[in-house]
Amino acid sequence: MSQRVVPGPGTLRVGRLIGRLGVVSLPAVGVGLDLDQRVVRRHVAKLEAVGWLAREPWIWGEGSVVWLTGAGIEGAGLGGMRPVKSPPGATTITHGVLVGWSAARVEHRGREWNSARELAVEPDRWTVRARCERGYTDLLPDLAVWMKRSEPPVAVIAESGGRREDRQKMILDAWHDAILSGRYAGVHYHCASASVAHWISRLAKKVRLSGPTFVAAVQMGAEEVAALSTAADDVDELPVSTRQRSLGPTPPRDEQVLAAPVRAPLTPAPVRPEPAAPPAPAAETPEAAAERKRRYREVFGPPEPTARRRWRR
Repeated sequence: MSQRVVPGPGTLRVGRLIGRLGVVSLPAVGVGLDLDQRVVRRHVAKLEAVGWLAREPWIWGEGSVVWLTGAGIEGAGLGGMRPVKSPPGATTITHGVLVGWSAARVEHRGREWNSARELAVEPDRWTVRARCERGYTDLLPDLAVWMKRSEPPVAVIAESGGRREDRQKMILDAWHDAILSGRYAGVHYHCASASVAHWISRLAKKVRLSGPTFVAAVQMGAEEVAALSTAADDVDELPVSTRQRSLGPTPPRDEQVLAAPVRAPLTPAPVRPEPAAPPAPAAETPEAAAERKRRYREVFGPPEPTARRRWRR
């Protein structure tokens, strides 16, 4: 009779991270748990051998993507969550890979976090109401990350930029209301590219979402996540390289102040005096008028008499 294989604590640790996220890439699991990729593959092989895990190859550079089966959810002690539909669609995998790197980032720094699958267990506590074409819909962040235990969590959204602009504005408006109500301390967008981050930042300004409670930055890669230090309550979650790439705090071009060089004042032009007005002509006397008429007749002769008009019957 064969002995039943029971995963050890290290394998359960890997399995729990996978189960919390749903679909995740193996490189993100290794970076988040500070494990060598060969060690991660051994743990994944054990989970797959007992029927707790399924995997599928993914694009070059991301390794395989994995998810827990229904038996894996129960075995890892995550019974309140729904198992992933197997096999997941391409859109689910793409989003899961992006969220996985956000989770690797906060897990590597030692922050406390919950995934959307965990938050869905208590929807009344964590959902955010957003307007939509059909009325209202419920939103959950991809991750809820506690920067400080004394404050509400920060909502982390992994954004690939596939939504319509009007729909995205309504979502950003809902997160703005959630911050004002105190349900979340802020919202951080981890975007698939710089163009997506710029787009999110532009729309956020239209709904008055800005300042320290809002960040839109390009998603970190494996090397950038591995270079992060352990988190502290008074340290910003974004490193210097990412702050420079973040498009949220950057002021628009028309708000920048340009300093002009100081020039010496020009010498004023000399003021020219205005010419005096000509004197008014003197009144003509009768003698002068008679003399003027006499000279006129000498030059031009006496004026011709005007012919009288003949009368007609």
